[in-house]
Parts: sequence; C-alpha cells; structure tokens
Amino acid sequence: MDYKDEIIDHYKNPRNFGEMEGADVTINEANASCGDVVQIQIRTLGNKNSRTQDKEDLVIKEMKWRGVGCAISTAAASMLSEKVVGMDKRGLEKLGETGIIKMLGGEINPGRMKCAMLAYRGLLKVFENNG
Repeated sequence: MDYKDEIIDHYKNPRNFGEMEGADVTINEANASCGDVVQIQIRTLGNKNSRTQDKEDLVIKEMKWRGVGCAISTAAASMLSEKVVGMDKRGLEKLGETGIIKMLGGEINPGRMKCAMLAYRGLLKVFENNG
C-alpha cells in the first residue's frame, strides 16, 4: 500500500474514532481556515519512574477522537491515535511536525499543513491543560 492509499484508507476507515467513556482529558481543536474540527479524548497513566504526578510524566494509554475534516486531517488523527499510545510529552514533542509529515507519507502541500497538524496540536494541549 503506498502512502496515498494509506491516507485514503485512514480517511474511509478511521481508527479509534468515537467517544471514550471516562476519558481523563478532552480537548477540542479547530482549523479556522478550512473548518476542520477534532475532539481528542485520552486516558493517561503516570510514569512509573516518577515520584510526582506532574503532567510532564503522564503517558498516553489510549486515544479516541471524533471530528469532521478533510482526508489529511482525518487520516492524521487516525494515524496519531495508533502512534501515540505509550508516548509521554517528550515523545510527542520529539515526533514533531517532521514526524507527522513522515507519518503521512513525506509530502504535504504547505497549504494543507494546518490540516495535517490539527490533531497533533490538540494532543500537545492535553499536556498543557492537564494537571
């Protein structure tokens, strides 16, 4: 399956789409320039190596999401929902824009970057707003 087919597959069959009962954190994110919207819900675990429950030490245990958007924003949210399980804030930050572009196949039109980054921006806010 080439990357364009993979984006279409995630768009038509989004992974982890739906509402999470008992989510630890819910974040809503929107792309005003095109109207894409995403709601991200996660469950977290405390990092066993930490003595404190600082938001920096939380690990994503599960992610669900709902939203309406183009193929790029939908595929990015779907792919991220699988990729981020087990990540903490540092891992998510390390993924970065470059990792999102690579995850989506390596080529994103500059005009579509906001679409590609929508769910990722929401995930970063999870760590800002939690705790």
